[in-house]
Amino acid sequence: MGEGHKVNGKGKNDVYMCKASVALNSDEAKSVLNPNIKVSYGSTGNTTLVSRQIANMVGKSPEESCQRAFLSTVKRFQSTAVQRKAKSVRLVSYFDKKTVGGNEYECHVATWNSRVVLKGSLH
Repeated sequence: MGEGHKVNGKGKNDVYMCKASVALNSDEAKSVLNPNIKVSYGSTGNTTLVSRQIANMVGKSPEESCQRAFLSTVKRFQSTAVQRKAKSVRLVSYFDKKTVGGNEYECHVATWNSRVVLKGSLH
């Protein structure tokens, strides 16, 4: 943990930029993600889908809650990939329709929850 950093402080909507590689290589990721569906972070293909997930903040640091929301969103993409018989997903952060690739994703932290929005393609 501890990889996220606060970007602004607008009361109950703080923005954190977190490392996707840290979340994807975490023990939590190993226990919740489908090992049969490869996840690539940083770019997408032509046809994309968008998913938004929320994680509870109670009893968690912003970094922990952001990681949980990120992994929940990745898991949702993996479930869609299984349904559509895809073998991998390629993802980027997509909060407010602003794409952030590379190794960071944007997470908005409020009083009771954190939110992550990802855009991705199935392959």
